[in-house]
Amino acid sequence: MFDAEAFTDRMVAAGYAPKTCAVYRPPLVRADAAGVDLDRVGPQELRDYAETLPRTRSSRALFRSALRCHWTLSGRSDGPWGAIRVPRQRKMVCRALDPEEAGVLARAALARGDRKGVAVLLGLYAGLRRGEIASMRWGDLGADGWLTVVGKGERVRVLPLHPVVLEALGVRGAGFVFPGRWGGPQHPTTVWGWAREVSAEAGLGAVATHVLRHTALATSLDATGDLRAVQELAGHASPETTAGYTRATRRRLVAAVGAISFP
Repeated sequence: MFDAEAFTDRMVAAGYAPKTCAVYRPPLVRADAAGVDLDRVGPQELRDYAETLPRTRSSRALFRSALRCHWTLSGRSDGPWGAIRVPRQRKMVCRALDPEEAGVLARAALARGDRKGVAVLLGLYAGLRRGEIASMRWGDLGADGWLTVVGKGERVRVLPLHPVVLEALGVRGAGFVFPGRWGGPQHPTTVWGWAREVSAEAGLGAVATHVLRHTALATSLDATGDLRAVQELAGHASPETTAGYTRATRRRLVAAVGAISFP
């Protein structure tokens, strides 16, 4: 029987990040509840169970990584983690808003003058993820206007906030910028809902927070062509991920055609 508490203790002792501990534990608990003996399971039984999981890369890759971690820490050297089939990663598709749409949304967010509008601006002008917006603290924002962000994989990045965002934030307070009901941070899903609400009111339909992030990064790439700087802004571990935020706008297509010249 899988001992979830002991697994968590071993992860902590091995130096795993708190977020990693939090996400690795649930898939193993579910497998154990389904009757899978994680310490003795064979390849075929493991594959059969994995086929009951959603056929998404994220869910199966997470289960496989959690298993490898469990077996590494428990000393099992023959763990058949390779029996879990993980779908290939789909090609990144940029979902950025058109410049005109982004302008409409930015003006609508500014006009609100409330925290919902500020949250949208942080997505549009800083490219923050919804979890990064929700957990933002006033103490993370320096007097010079640079924001310290802890993103995926505990990656820390320090980036300058756009003047539009700094003005919208207004007078600085204490604690979380978007406090929840019980004093902690606002839930990321709430921030996601705010973005959809503000964008719907702006006549753009329900726009998700990740579309705001796509818009910020794609717009920066359009304007600068600086893949390395935008990679740092996004907090990506690989430049290949950042490259997925490139897009062919009408202006760039016209420029591409105009660049064709023959002697």
